[in-house]
Amino acid sequence: MTRFAVIVAFLLLACMAADATETAPETRMTDMNILTEADRKPETPTCQLAADFSDPESLAPWRIVNDGVMGGQSQGARFHEDGAMVFAGTINTNGGGFSSLRAGLAPETLAGAQALRLRVRSDGRAYRMTFRTSERWRGRSVSYQASIPQTPDGVWSDVTVPFDHMETSVFGRTVRADPFDPADAREMGIILADGVDGPFRLEVASIACVPDQD
Repeated sequence: MTRFAVIVAFLLLACMAADATETAPETRMTDMNILTEADRKPETPTCQLAADFSDPESLAPWRIVNDGVMGGQSQGARFHEDGAMVFAGTINTNGGGFSSLRAGLAPETLAGAQALRLRVRSDGRAYRMTFRTSERWRGRSVSYQASIPQTPDGVWSDVTVPFDHMETSVFGRTVRADPFDPADAREMGIILADGVDGPFRLEVASIACVPDQD
């Protein structure tokens, strides 16, 4: 190979190396931009509630709140029986006229949920789900409520309680409040306040989130 051919070959190799040096950073930057953009996208929150009451220990977080806090005389209790949580007692409308069952929620337990699905065996009465968030009305905690679909007496049924049409109240008085925010839910419960005197019994086998599909 002549000296001239060697020089030409050397120049060609140098040009190719320069081109690679100029294009490689652009490629790496493009890849970096793609990864950065993906990292900016927030993860879709997933509801974490899946309560199965087959184990008696699963009842521990739940507590009874009767209308005695308002001078009423209704009675309620919760206990474990045949693999389910039983909420039972007697409603006395000479006073507050309600009995409720409540449990605290860890932050964002219901984030990403649009409803709850329950497996219940009811006595046919009009039970409701209750929720509390950080929402306040004149300094008092707002109660968000939604009806549990009524089911035939004594028949196990799967029901869904949607979050899109909640009623809002404070001590039974309807108030205006911001829409229910599942991610901010701090407490959930079940209440019976149907204005009917007499015994009641609701069995709950499970409660689980229905994820928002949007």
